[in-house]
Amino acid sequence: MNLFTILRHHVATQPNAIASRSSRRVVTYRKFWSRIERATARLKGEWNVKAGDTVVYWGQGHQDALMFYIAVARCGAKLLPLEHAPLHQDSIAILKDTSAVLLLHDDETIFEVPPAAPIISNLSSLIANRCHENPPVSEDDTQPSLISLATLKSGELQSGEQSLHQLMQNATPFIESNNAQEFRIAEVLFDTDIFAPHVLPVLASGGTIIFR
Repeated sequence: MNLFTILRHHVATQPNAIASRSSRRVVTYRKFWSRIERATARLKGEWNVKAGDTVVYWGQGHQDALMFYIAVARCGAKLLPLEHAPLHQDSIAILKDTSAVLLLHDDETIFEVPPAAPIISNLSSLIANRCHENPPVSEDDTQPSLISLATLKSGELQSGEQSLHQLMQNATPFIESNNAQEFRIAEVLFDTDIFAPHVLPVLASGGTIIFR
């Protein structure tokens, strides 16, 4: 089963279990999936995000960023998370190379210079307005869906792409061996030592991701 099927299973079997919580809100699995569907409709129906497109998350471990990623993956698109200060500083070059079609940022973000993206909006706007269109989605989890960037000691950026299918395969040993029902996000969400080893196994097991 892919993550989309697993999440729908949680909705059917434990709809009131807590998928994520923070100081702002508590989100059940029923609400989590509803937000993912609503975000997917907005991405495809209003912002015309297509398979293969790159969208950017600019922030640091926001609760809604998890829902954002899964919605992006359902569109067949790729999420480029910019969660570290050095990546923010290098954003002009990064965004020029990626040709991002959309950038969503944490609501409290203040830009000294607006990033180079054709559409820039608050992360909360993703589900603030309901899209009445319901465009079809393929939920092909073998398409690249997450772009990882790391700054090497030389100062150069190293990038890589992984599909949700690959990320879930990387998470399998942790899913099988880790019975933890909770994981707390300290700062960033999408780092390679956080997302696949910890976040995905907890979601797969029907546990809770805790945000600040």
